[in-house]
Formats: sequence, structure tokens, C-alpha cells
Amino acid sequence: MPSHHPVQPDPVQPDPAQPHPDQPDPDRLDPGPPARRGLPLLISNALDAAGRQAADLATDVLAVVVLGASAAQMGVLNALGTLAFLVLGIPVGVIVDRSPTVRLLLGSGVVRTLLLTSVVLAWSLDVLTMMHLYAVALLAGTAALVAETTQTAIVPRVVGTAGVSRLVSRLQSAESVITLVVPVLAGGLVALSGAGVTLAVGATLTLLAALVVLRLPVQSVESTGSAEGEPGARAALARFFHEAHLGWATLRSRPALWRLSLGTMSVNLGLAVYSAIEVVLVLRELDLGAATLGLIMSAGGVGGLLGSLVAVPLADRLGVPRVLRGSLLLLAPTAALTLVALLDRDRATAWLLAGTFLWGVVIVAYNVVNAGLTAELTPTELLGRVGATRRTLTMGIVPVGGVAGGLLADSAGMVTTVAAWIVLNSVGAAIALTAPLDAAKGTPPEG
Repeated sequence: MPSHHPVQPDPVQPDPAQPHPDQPDPDRLDPGPPARRGLPLLISNALDAAGRQAADLATDVLAVVVLGASAAQMGVLNALGTLAFLVLGIPVGVIVDRSPTVRLLLGSGVVRTLLLTSVVLAWSLDVLTMMHLYAVALLAGTAALVAETTQTAIVPRVVGTAGVSRLVSRLQSAESVITLVVPVLAGGLVALSGAGVTLAVGATLTLLAALVVLRLPVQSVESTGSAEGEPGARAALARFFHEAHLGWATLRSRPALWRLSLGTMSVNLGLAVYSAIEVVLVLRELDLGAATLGLIMSAGGVGGLLGSLVAVPLADRLGVPRVLRGSLLLLAPTAALTLVALLDRDRATAWLLAGTFLWGVVIVAYNVVNAGLTAELTPTELLGRVGATRRTLTMGIVPVGGVAGGLLADSAGMVTTVAAWIVLNSVGAAIALTAPLDAAKGTPPEG
């Protein structure tokens, strides 16, 4: 349940030099303005994000408060929830990219609803176990990967090529607002009615998100099977290995891109280490309560929103390399405020709120500027393949950090684990700062 906005690689985009064979003709889409055609997807995405936020908070509280989970167990729980992004990220992307459909969104939503409902029933019958939560985290994480990949891939079939950028921006903006509001509401609901009730609400929102997509107008396209009769599975496998190799070779051949990716890996590893202990630290170590936990999470959302607003103007004024380096230098000092909270427990809430807010500003500003610079450093015809490779590297490290963080906290304590987060931020910044950024044009991302 990371509330600190992990560093996101540039989104995987289709290669402009290789038009997608399934791309629909915008003129053949259902009548109506793009904004109206995309409204069901926007509502579904918002409901899905709200359900995910509520369910994540409630599950973590159940694990810590009801089952007495240790930091190591929370690390495993968080790792299992993101494991699919490491193991299945590129294969799922290839499969979904070939056929993004409403059935995938509906199916993944129903599966996650059933999984969350099983936890609610087990809790109500007093038979809930950590093994049950582990299984749900793994399966729900896989279903979430399918949903998140499909939500983006299906956009061209809904609004046509011309409306893609606007609808994707609206989806991201809506999710930012949800990230800001829902944690506070979920924390309050946990305090008033308990984690089980909050989880039931999360499951309901997830189901509603799945049902709303039934109203989504999607252009049908013909299957893209091989004209030579080659089996689809063999073609997909060959495509997967080819794209993975080309993406890796391109990434390694560009020093700036490679060092930025390595730096991002270290920062995400550190964040995963901290995320494994965050709930235990707030609820058990500092005994601040579920409502305060929700407030802390929302402080990160507010900071992230501010970071997204100031990143481009700052890059316009100061240049991309300078803003990128400044944000990198602020990562470790910002994380250190959490260490101060552990040492100054009388004012722990204030320190955590300040640290989480500032982290949101810094990390999202870095995300925005880094995404634009990464796109500039990548050959246009290879954006999709390089993006997929970077995502596997930078997000695939998260499960490792989750397990390591939990084990470290149990064996060496909270202070040592938070210190490890600070060190990993410093290492990531040091690596990324060696990237030859001045060789790039230094133009900020548009929008």
C-alpha cells in the first residue's frame, strides 16, 4: 500500500512507425462527441481507483490489527500484490494490445470483487488468515494488471486516434483526485465501522466499475491472425522476444537513458522497502490510528497534485536537466523526515504529514520531467519497446523491496529500515545524476 507515488516509467506507447493493426477508423466509431463516448470509461476508472484505494487500506489494517501481521509478513503481502507486474507485465501487454475488450475489463473487475468478498466473508466468520490474504493479493494483483493495461489500450477504440491524448489525460486527472480524497474517507470509515466494512465498500466499488464498462461504445475490429496461418501463440511469443531484445539493446546503448533507469530502480527499491513497513509504523510503532493513516496518505496525494502542476512551469523556466537534478537531490532529505518522526514521537504526525506531502511534490515532479526527457532520449520508432523494458526493470524491483523491507524491519527495527530507504534514495540520485542530461535538448513534456 505505497502512499508515496513510486517513480513511474514513461507510459508504454505504440510505435508511430508501426501502426497498430487493430487501430479502428475514427469515422466508424459510434456517433457522439469523444467526451461522451469516453464517459463510461472515465467513470469506471474512477470507481476502480476508489475501490482499490479503499480495499488496499482495509486489507493492510486487517492484516496488522486483526491478524497481528509482522513487518516481514506485510512485506510479503505487498510483494505478492505487485508480483504480476514483474512476471507478466510484458506478456499481458502484448496480449491486451492485440485485443483490448470490454470483456477483459468486466472479467477482471468481477474476479477482484469475488476475491475481496471472500476476505470480507472470512473476516465476518472469524476464519481469516494471512495465507488467505496472500492468495488474494497475488490473484487480485494479476487481475488489476489486466485491468490497468486494458484501460489504456482500449482508449483508441472508444474515441479514435484524435481523442486518445485528451481521454488519457482525463483518466489520469480523475485518478489523482481519487488518490487525494478516498484515503481520508476510507481511514474515517475504518475508524467508525472497521476494516471489514471498508473492504466491503471497496469490493462494491470495484464491481460497479466493472458493470459501468458495459455501457462503453467500443469499435469492433477484425482479428489480426497471421496471413500465413501461423499460430497466434507462436506469433505472439516471437513478437515478445523480439521486442524485449530490441528494447533492452536500445536502453543499454544510451548512457543517459540507462543511468536514469538504474537510478529509478534504486529509488523504487527504497520506496518498496518503506511501503512494506508504513502501515505497521503508523498503526503499531507510533500508534497513530487508522484515521491518521488515511490523512497521511492524502497528504501525499495533495503533494503529488501540486507536483504535477509545478513541474512543467519550472522546467519551462529553469530547464529540464536542472529540475530533474533538483528533484533527485531532494529525495533523500524528504525521506529523512520519516526518520525524524521516529526520533521525535511527540510530533510524529506533523513530521509524517510534512514528509509525505513533500515526497508527493518531489517524486511526481520528477516523474513528469523524467517521462518527457526519456521520450526525447528514445528513438521515436522504439518508444513502445523501450518503455516496456523500462517498466519491467523499474517496477519489477518493487516485489523484491517489499520482502526485503519486511525482513529488515523484523530483524533490525524500524529506524534501520527507514535509514535503508534514505540510503537507497541517495544511491538512486547519485546514479541518475551521472546521466549526461545536458546532451538532451532540455525541453519539458508538453501539457
